[in-house]
Amino acid sequence: MTVPFGGPVRDPQEWMREQERRSAALLAKAEQAKADLENNVVTMSSPDRLVTVTVNPGGGLTSLALSPQAQERPPAQLASLIMSTYRKATTRAADRTLEIMAGLTGEDSDAVDFIKSTLPPREEPQATPEPDDSARFGVPAEPPPAPPAKPRPSRPVSDEDDGEDFQHVDWTGRS
Repeated sequence: MTVPFGGPVRDPQEWMREQERRSAALLAKAEQAKADLENNVVTMSSPDRLVTVTVNPGGGLTSLALSPQAQERPPAQLASLIMSTYRKATTRAADRTLEIMAGLTGEDSDAVDFIKSTLPPREEPQATPEPDDSARFGVPAEPPPAPPAKPRPSRPVSDEDDGEDFQHVDWTGRS
């Protein structure tokens, strides 16, 4: 016997058991994804090990550690190193979150698309600038900016200037 959609008639009890197995497997997969997301904590150090940051799955900074040698860096350079290390850690946490969700819902799911839409744009890797030793030698790192150009003086009014506006003059001689 067949059903209207062309499939064989199945035992309803067997169909129900199959659905329960599928539901249990999906629930176990969701529970594992939940645990993986909760444990998606990333700790990352800068290449020189001066800065170590820890971020949670949402990218929140949960820990910042500076080595004793970090105080030898100029504040602006240290701040840049902290932010660079933080961005790398949050990128890694976001990548792991996407991987976990794609394993649960599929790579092309609405859930993965939504997560991707909430992430900040990725920064292109920048070449590491050479260390600036100019401050050690008392030389300014950059030349001072040039003074702004002086405005050109306006044309002096001559005695022959009658104030006539030549905008409305027909120079073709056809008027």
